[in-house]
Amino acid sequence: MNITHEEFQRAIRISKAIQAHLEDINKDGLRSTDLYPILARKKLIEKDKSNGIHFRRFLRKLKDNDLLKLIPQCKFQYDKNPNFLQWHFYRVKEMSGNFSKLETTPSKKIITPIISEDEINDLINQAKPHVEKLPKKDESDFTLPQLETKELYKRAYETWTTREIEIMERAYAKFGRIDKVAELLERQPSVIKNRLKL
Repeated sequence: MNITHEEFQRAIRISKAIQAHLEDINKDGLRSTDLYPILARKKLIEKDKSNGIHFRRFLRKLKDNDLLKLIPQCKFQYDKNPNFLQWHFYRVKEMSGNFSKLETTPSKKIITPIISEDEINDLINQAKPHVEKLPKKDESDFTLPQLETKELYKRAYETWTTREIEIMERAYAKFGRIDKVAELLERQPSVIKNRLKL
C-alpha cells in the first residue's frame, strides 16, 4: 500500500481539526471546498489554486487504500464521472475512543518509505523514457468513458507487456508506494495494486 506513517498521522490530525470545526459551527454536510481554507490555514494540507485539490487527492488516496476510516467524518458519493467523487463531512460521536485505538495500533497496510520523495521523483524522471517507449493502442478504438479516463491516466487500457510488468515490479520494490508506481506508469493506482496482487 502507499500510505506512509506520516500520512496516517496527518489523516488523524485532519480528522480532529474537521471535528472541532464542525462542532464550533454546529453544522454538518460541509464539502471539501468549505473545509479547505480551514485546513490550509492550520497547515494540515497544501495550499493550491484549485480550492483544495491536494486535500481531495489525499481523501481519494485514503479511500483507494481502504483507510478513509481515519477521517470518519468523511462520506463520499460518486459524481456523474466515476473518476470524480463528492466529499461531505459530518460530526461523529466518540471520536477520542476511535483515535486512541487507531494511534496505538496502526494498520499493517501502512509502510515507511524506503527512499525519500525527492529520490523517488528522480528515479521516475529517469525511468519515464522507458515507459514512453512501451507500445500504445490506436485511440480510435476507445469508448468515450475510456478516453476520459485516459485524460487522467495516459496508459489506462493499454495492453500490459512483459517489459511494463518488469518496470512495475522493480519500481514497487524500490519505491514501496503504489501511487508513485502509478505515476511512473501513468495508470490507475487500483490497477497497479491489482497487478501487484496486494
